[in-house]
Amino acid sequence: MSPIETVAEAPALPAVHVHNRKFIGSKFSLLPFITEVVDRCCPDARTAADLFAGTGVVAYALAARGLAVVAADNLYSCYVPLRAFLTGGAETRAGRVAELLRTLSALPGKRGYVWENYGGRYFTEENAARIDAIREQIAAWAAGGVVDAAEEAMLLTSLLYAADKVANTCGQYDAYLKHLGREAYSPDGTHLVDASVYRPLTLGMPVPAPGGHRHRVLLGDANELVRRVEVDLLYLDPPYNTRQYIDNYHVLENIARWERPPLYGKTRKFRREAHKSRYSRRGEAARALAELVRDARCRHILLSYSAEGILPHETLVRILETRGDVAVYTRKYTVFGNGAGRSRRRPVLERLYYCRVTRP
Repeated sequence: MSPIETVAEAPALPAVHVHNRKFIGSKFSLLPFITEVVDRCCPDARTAADLFAGTGVVAYALAARGLAVVAADNLYSCYVPLRAFLTGGAETRAGRVAELLRTLSALPGKRGYVWENYGGRYFTEENAARIDAIREQIAAWAAGGVVDAAEEAMLLTSLLYAADKVANTCGQYDAYLKHLGREAYSPDGTHLVDASVYRPLTLGMPVPAPGGHRHRVLLGDANELVRRVEVDLLYLDPPYNTRQYIDNYHVLENIARWERPPLYGKTRKFRREAHKSRYSRRGEAARALAELVRDARCRHILLSYSAEGILPHETLVRILETRGDVAVYTRKYTVFGNGAGRSRRRPVLERLYYCRVTRP
């Protein structure tokens, strides 16, 4: 008898798109700007690599435009969705994944690791228990060979996106809103509770990019992976400030890895030194970027970097000019920031540095 039970008269699963995730530094709103520069500077590109892919919105957009894409990230909680959204369409059958997701959706909550550590903090206790039940079932299916790695990535992606949707945060997990049970905002505009935190966790169906068989997804450090990749266009979007992504997304990383390590502190973090980026360290960022640019095997380099970043404009130009002439394109846009719980939008300047590679 199959361990997967079909749920009779199950409702249609909501679609989950690559950009349906709260993520600091997401380039979703900048996609028109980025693709405009790609079209202008490297219209001949047929292959591309995005080695700091994060949520994967840029890699997905390039894939949707017909390029064969290599996408990578050093966080497992990013690697899993990248695999689902870029190669999942070629590696899995939608009907089979939908059946698995409906089975997971029907599971009753279970008080486990997530409930104990994150319930009442990042999630309601009800949603934390549901995350426990679903994550344990996915792990059991994977261990028992019921699902393969590609199907596991689709299921985990659905869970990670669903958990993020009902998390009691302002978009990152280095802190959480500490007023579960209260209304979303106080009369003075202070953000007290995420508006979605009381909704039941809902699994959806990831929508993969076309041409999945042409794409490749990697897990690891960009400076090491760049030596394994040769493409027309190398798109770089490294961390630009001193806040480590593993600190911002430790909860999702922990759920994705499911190694259940001991946690500590009010924010319930695990030991994560191995996952920290050189690009978020003032004393190492320039050297890291120079090494990566030196090792790049491509005809075009496109670097996204905020004007608020820790590396000065002159330093970025100097590093890129070791490989060829550099042109700079800028775009003002607004980001959702918060200070002392006050939610607000503020303008920032994004720069795209384009280098046509002419020097070895």
